[in-house]
Amino acid sequence: MKVFLSLLIVLIYWFSDAYQSAQYLNIPYLQAFILDYEQANYFTKFLTSVFLFCIPFIHIEKKAPQKEELNCDPEQFSAIYKISDVILSPIPLHKQLNSIVSIIEDKLKVKTVFIGQFGKDSILILNTNDSLANFGVKDKYLPHQDNIKQHTLDNLLSICFLEKRDFIDDVIQINGNSFRIVLKLFKDGNTILGVIVTILDESNEIDYTNFLSKVSEQIGFTVNLTNKKDNAIKSQNAYNAKFLSIDPQLNIPSSSKLQNMISHEVKRVQRYGTKLSLMLIEIDHMENFSNIFLEKEIVALKKDIISVIKKEVRETDLFGKWNDDNFAIIVPDVDYRGTKNFADKITKKLTEHRFTKVGKITCSYGITSFFPKDTIVEFRKRAENALNVAIERGGNTIEVKILV
Repeated sequence: MKVFLSLLIVLIYWFSDAYQSAQYLNIPYLQAFILDYEQANYFTKFLTSVFLFCIPFIHIEKKAPQKEELNCDPEQFSAIYKISDVILSPIPLHKQLNSIVSIIEDKLKVKTVFIGQFGKDSILILNTNDSLANFGVKDKYLPHQDNIKQHTLDNLLSICFLEKRDFIDDVIQINGNSFRIVLKLFKDGNTILGVIVTILDESNEIDYTNFLSKVSEQIGFTVNLTNKKDNAIKSQNAYNAKFLSIDPQLNIPSSSKLQNMISHEVKRVQRYGTKLSLMLIEIDHMENFSNIFLEKEIVALKKDIISVIKKEVRETDLFGKWNDDNFAIIVPDVDYRGTKNFADKITKKLTEHRFTKVGKITCSYGITSFFPKDTIVEFRKRAENALNVAIERGGNTIEVKILV
């Protein structure tokens, strides 16, 4: 029975992944199914299939000894088994985590739960259950921020992030009321991926240690699996950007094509003394969108944004992909002032457009012009620095940097 279940899981994965690859690369389904295409990652596909095949064999001990070992009450056990079903379902990570939180809220009568993924210097909240708004849970937390108040959610998350505490159980004030807060890290082996935060009534004295230990393993598994798949997609995109002149996903000039055109335009500037500017564009909050929507929905959104931007691009300009979430426009014969006006027009058009499922979209812009003392590396780096400043200012901003 377990072998049959294992084969079924692998087949579901193989069919669904082939479908996504066929849609992503615009190739026949059969070709995607048998991995007969240049970008096929045989090792990742095989490793994932083996891992999924082994899943039904993980819990081989009988239920009675397991209960004694974990020391969970019946409701907690029921929640764990329901969460296992969600983990194995072929739905996006965001929907999995929302379902997991709903199960915990329903079965254990907690106030709410949220799941944060650790970044380099931030904690991004992955689930979006309606109950989070009642407790002022933010989309993102910045643990390195100065002047964080004691005995707040920000404070506990900062301690958990900076000190890598595996488990915290404390009472804090939220909106003038006292609540018990339980934090548990989830990991991939020894690598910390994030934290599960449970908000309870102050009077709730139930021990959730064993329950959260098990749930953290489940969440760590599904987050890690999603991260590996995302990394495989990024590697494939990087390969495409390096070796192809047209990005196959978005059907616009690739990063390598843009770099070649920058070199060409710089030589023209150096020979004839003409003007040249570079505008980099990043879609604001794309990280949040990626956690909510499927990959094909993100691609559709990007294509919609591209169509709006391209209507403002001149025939002499070159618009293309800079990296995964950034675009660039090479603007010949225009200085940084004219390019800023160009960015203003794009901003206005994006503001007037309503995008499917997300509504309003904003972008951040980094602009610079080429100067006689510049090198190509300095020219590109200055545009990237300008874009980073615009992003740090909260997005929906145009930043211009020039050589002084």
